[in-house]
Amino acid sequence: MSETVLDVCALEAGYEPGVPIVRGASITVAKGEIVVVLGPNGAGKSSFIKAIAGLVPITGGSVFLDGKDITAAPAHTMVRLGLAFVPQTENIFPLMSVEDNLKVACGILERREIPARIEEMYAAFPDLVRQRRTAAGNLSGGQRQMLAVARALIVHPKVLVLDEPSAGLSPKFVSMVFEMLAGIRKSGVTILLVEQNAKAALAIGDRAYVLVEGRDRHEGVASELWNDPVVAELYLGQRPLKSGGGAA
Repeated sequence: MSETVLDVCALEAGYEPGVPIVRGASITVAKGEIVVVLGPNGAGKSSFIKAIAGLVPITGGSVFLDGKDITAAPAHTMVRLGLAFVPQTENIFPLMSVEDNLKVACGILERREIPARIEEMYAAFPDLVRQRRTAAGNLSGGQRQMLAVARALIVHPKVLVLDEPSAGLSPKFVSMVFEMLAGIRKSGVTILLVEQNAKAALAIGDRAYVLVEGRDRHEGVASELWNDPVVAELYLGQRPLKSGGGAA
């Protein structure tokens, strides 16, 4: 049985007291997996992973990372605990160079480690090497996502959590981002991913959960869920096509 690295049980969370957005959602993520969280608009997906990352107040349930209770841990301590979060927007410093973005993200590393880790990120994301002196705000959409992920990975997290990494990208860059995530998983990094592009996310995921109204309503092997009639009902709103088609 695979080792569980992230265990979220009956989580309740929201921005206002007495108005929960996440209403008892539970998931587990095993070491080395990509786990995808899907759901219709307004299902609470982003609030769910932001709560895990300490950015939305938790009012019930628990979050364990590698066996340690991090339910009440403040957001600024999450990186040291081993959880790196890449938000959908404002995930880079646009006026700073690519290299300075990476350096800023190295805050918890020992100084002697930093040059080697930066070079490792350039090796993993070669598109960034040519842009190392470029202001991050001048990068393409796909390159900005590469930089955001590199910033998160540079501190050796146990779990990488991403919120809608394909949002606003062209189809070319969507493919690039998902290929990047599949490669990161092959390197042994555990990934929890919220994504609206269900088809692309399920293609790289190991398992997936469907959230509806803040609750986990369905789960299964990612490769089997695209044509699952329960997912069609809960998320797509109709039975998906058997091959090649269907809205994501």
